Amino acid sequence: MSILILIIYINIESFFIILHDLQSLSRYASSWDVTPYKLQVISMPSSLLEQTQHSLATLNEFEHQRLTQALKGLTRQQINWASGYLAGLSQTQLPEQQEIFSPCATILYATHTGNGRGIADQLAEDAKQQGLNTRVLSINDYKPRNLTRERLLILVISTHGEGEPPETAQEFQRYLFNRHTPQLEQLNFSVFALGDSSYEFFCQAGIDVDLRLEALGATRLLPRIDADINFQQEAQNWRGDVIQQSRKHLTEHTAKVFNLSGASSLPGIDRSNPYQATVLDKRRITTDQGIANIHHIVLEIDPQVIRYQPGDALGVWSKNNPALVADIIQFCKLDAETPVHVEGQQFSLEQALQNKLELTLLHPTVVANWANLSGSEKLLSLADDARKLREFAQDRQLIDLISEFPAQVEAEALINVLQPLQPRLYSIASSQQQNDDEVHLTVAALSFDAHGRSHQGTASSHLVHRLQQHDVLAVYVAENTHFRLPVQGDTPIIMIGAGTGIAPYRAFLQQRQCDAASGKNWLIFGNRHFKRDFLYQQDWINFRKAGLLDKVSLAFSRDTTTRAYIQDKLREEGQQFYEWLQQGAHVYVCGGIEMEKAVRESIAEIVNQYGEQTEQQADVIIENLRSQGRYLRDVY
Repeated sequence: MSILILIIYINIESFFIILHDLQSLSRYASSWDVTPYKLQVISMPSSLLEQTQHSLATLNEFEHQRLTQALKGLTRQQINWASGYLAGLSQTQLPEQQEIFSPCATILYATHTGNGRGIADQLAEDAKQQGLNTRVLSINDYKPRNLTRERLLILVISTHGEGEPPETAQEFQRYLFNRHTPQLEQLNFSVFALGDSSYEFFCQAGIDVDLRLEALGATRLLPRIDADINFQQEAQNWRGDVIQQSRKHLTEHTAKVFNLSGASSLPGIDRSNPYQATVLDKRRITTDQGIANIHHIVLEIDPQVIRYQPGDALGVWSKNNPALVADIIQFCKLDAETPVHVEGQQFSLEQALQNKLELTLLHPTVVANWANLSGSEKLLSLADDARKLREFAQDRQLIDLISEFPAQVEAEALINVLQPLQPRLYSIASSQQQNDDEVHLTVAALSFDAHGRSHQGTASSHLVHRLQQHDVLAVYVAENTHFRLPVQGDTPIIMIGAGTGIAPYRAFLQQRQCDAASGKNWLIFGNRHFKRDFLYQQDWINFRKAGLLDKVSLAFSRDTTTRAYIQDKLREEGQQFYEWLQQGAHVYVCGGIEMEKAVRESIAEIVNQYGEQTEQQADVIIENLRSQGRYLRDVY
């Protein structure tokens, strides 16, 4: 039996979507029973290949980058399929630059952790089941000027840092808030904003987009949803409501939809359905005298199921410390075997606390709810002041709260107060092209003393202290499409990182080595002590010997009487840094938000000094670097 796919018309944007879906499908191919089917692949004739190569030369840099990125990670057979597919498209006589906007809802997601994409994909699947036509795009792949031709736009957008949208939404934001942006009276829209109410600027990115669309004359389908970290039920309710409202605008135009990906019917690996990875290796990469206890962890994966690229992160589902669970149960004077219910399932109290609920990140809503249970006047007064409530929760864990403000509670009441356990994201420190069936992580054990006791982080203590070789860990890939290597291998890169922020650069250089990329590479790294905390020192030495790492600049803040940080090292080497910028270098920054701010200020000073620009002009240049994809951040 042969499968025939008839393509009537498709534009280049849709082609990228199909390639993305093809990459997703390849993860599950090993589990398919394809014996009865035969896939016919059309090879590209040499004459047509020449035409295609000529056409490729007419692509601008952005289009070329998108095409190359779309093809990355595909097998030879998949590339053969794609070449035959493109060959068929080239035979059609369609006017160039023509775009067809069918009556469908456009769903855009802007996400840092992957939650937004999950909501968008599920919304599209729900809509499909009800016969509605949708298209789902990362906001980074959407042309903002097409807003004037949209009738129905649905956005899922998260907030990052101090009220900022994810990096992928920067171009969309610039267009939307430009004073020349046209009116959008024809547009109906809905915004699902994701955030964390423990931060001051809760859902601010979604709020800003929602209000701006209204100001441009667009009409809301529904009031904006501002969802907290426990967003699943709200997302489910919103999906039903937005589909119901969308039907009013789409019903009379609904057409048959040919689903080329079929990915929705496959058991995809994601946040809700993680992959069970096996621990191959775990070793400490700081000395015993180092203040930070940092480990390199190697996980075994199936490359047919898990695919990642340098710059991506790995979502890790961890477990709470059994000793902490026991202390909480003891403080509350409860029985560990008491049955409780979490998300409709029954567990013992001990199981629920260890595997399902957040114990180390104290959310303000937990404090407010505990105030009602304890009746404490101090807590009740805190609950009325959002700023003080956030400050109180920031350096405390649940054990601090219940010991300082005891309350008589039933097991079920305790469970209902707490937030669900959240996965933690770790930058991937390996290239899959070099380590096909492995994924490497760099994990620093979080520990601190406060309020009369020692504290540990949930995931980091699990990974560093309790995880053993051959143990199994639930993981998924969180794509970070805005923190990628340049498509052109001869482009210079400058990699700036502090502490574990060095992790993605190990993956970058492994990838560039595999690609035989000729571009220059400069690593700027900071930590406390050279002898104790120089992470992956031998790797960098090997890269230098291989001629891959052209320049290394180090800032160890505790090795000198006057503390020197990364931003100071940048200013010291400002002239060479500016020369690299002039040569087209891409600048990467990975680490804490405050570090990135200091780095950006130093770069502005360098541009001001060596480029003879005013402060305002220097700020504009940095923003231009961001819009060109030459200043890329992965901050936390």
